[in-house]
Formats: sequence, C-alpha cells, structure tokens
Amino acid sequence: MDDPLNWSADDQEQALRAIAPWYDLDFGPLTDDVEMLQGLAVAGQRVLELGAGSGRIAAPLAQMGCEVTAVDSSEAMLAVGEPRLKQAGVNVVSADMRCLHLGAEFDLLVIGLSTFQHLLRRQDQLATLGAARRHLDAGGRLLIDWTAPRPDDIDPSPPFMQLEWLRRSDSGEMVTKSAGQELAQNRTCGDALDRALSVAWITYQYDAVDEVGRLRRTLARFPLRVNLTVGEMAGLLAQSGLRPIDWFGSWDLAPAGDGDRLIVLAKAAS
Repeated sequence: MDDPLNWSADDQEQALRAIAPWYDLDFGPLTDDVEMLQGLAVAGQRVLELGAGSGRIAAPLAQMGCEVTAVDSSEAMLAVGEPRLKQAGVNVVSADMRCLHLGAEFDLLVIGLSTFQHLLRRQDQLATLGAARRHLDAGGRLLIDWTAPRPDDIDPSPPFMQLEWLRRSDSGEMVTKSAGQELAQNRTCGDALDRALSVAWITYQYDAVDEVGRLRRTLARFPLRVNLTVGEMAGLLAQSGLRPIDWFGSWDLAPAGDGDRLIVLAKAAS
C-alpha cells in the first residue's frame, strides 16, 4: 500500500480538483459550525480563516460584519468559492498556511472542519500553529475544529464504502455520495514519530445521474490524520507558544468527550 507521507501538494490539489465541483452540495447544508463561530465572533473583528476552501465559513462571518481574510492553497477550491467570497467582501489570499506571513494580526483565527487533519507530519502541524501564533493579536483567539477519535480510526479491517447522502444538484442531476476509510499501514517515510501517528486513506465517490439516466462518477482519495487526541493537541499548542482556553466536544459547545468533534479555543501563552 502507498505511504501517505509521500503525499505531495500536487497530489492534494488533484484530489481537491475532483472534490471541488461537489463541495458545496456536499458540505453546504452543514451550518452548525458556522453558527458556532458566528456566536464567538463579534461584528467588526478581524478574522483569519486558514484552509478556507470555497468560503463556506468565511463568507457568513463577513456578512455579519467581520473583516475576514480567507487563506487557501487550492486553486480549485478558491475558484468554486470566488463568487461567494467576492460578494461577501472577503479578502482572499492564495497561500500555504504552513508558511504564512501576512504582516497583520487578527482577533479570531479559525482552522475549521477538520482542516488541521490534512497536516500529516508533526513539522507541518507545528509550522501551521506557528503561523497562527504570528497572526494572533494580543488577546486574540484561535479555534481549531477536528473529528474526535473513533474506533475505526485504528481498525485495520478492509474498508467498505458507505452511502452518506442523496441530493439534487443545481443542474438537476441526482447525486449520491459514498465514502470509505482505510487505515494506512506499513509506512516507511518520515521519522519514527510521524510513522507512529494514525493516518487513514479517505475515499469519496460522487455518482451523478442526469434526467436521461447517464451516470457521471467522480472518485477522490486522500490521506487524513485521524485519532488526534486532546493530549496530543495540547502538546502541539504548548510547543507553538499557545495555551488552551477551553475544549468542546460539539458545535453546540458541549464539553469535550460529549460529542463527535473536538474543538479547542486557545490564545497566545503569556
């Protein structure tokens, strides 16, 4: 099996080019995390989102009166989001969040909806948190939202595709999405710590059927860091000069451990 630590920026962009046309249909109905962030943000604040994608989070924050900068390295995702982001008045920056230097500071910094899990190596995680720390204003807050550890994160069983939804696209096609997860094993790249961290291969399959029954199938496969615990994140934050303020387990801000998300709110360490 191929090693996910061989995954390159070009590989990632190829996967995102496949996903991008379906992203808003897939994740557009998700609004609970946006509402959470709208409750944490204040109109007039400067907000920076890393890994903003098509602007699903950035645009609503701008529409509520925040001054929003959205950063993403994927041309495909930014192209999908361009009309929404432009209309909302979001400042868009095409850049790698690991080495970001905007020369500006922000009141609220967001790494939303499992974006942090695309960072497979510890050096990339620390580089991203370092960039976040550089861009936090005095008293500024950082929010990171990722999937809580699940039993199948470390299950070596063969994968299977599971139907997630059936929806109608704007073009009238009936679209189904199926997804599967497979634990990456027998890894040889990276140092011993990188090889020890849990990574899974994620497969998305979108099947679109038009009005005359023609099928159009899109497949995307990419690696994702899984089984990321509170303890590990706390250690990464400490190494990056950041200190947790609170931990949550869901988008309605339930205590950590009471939901299927892990969310940390942090600030610069004194």
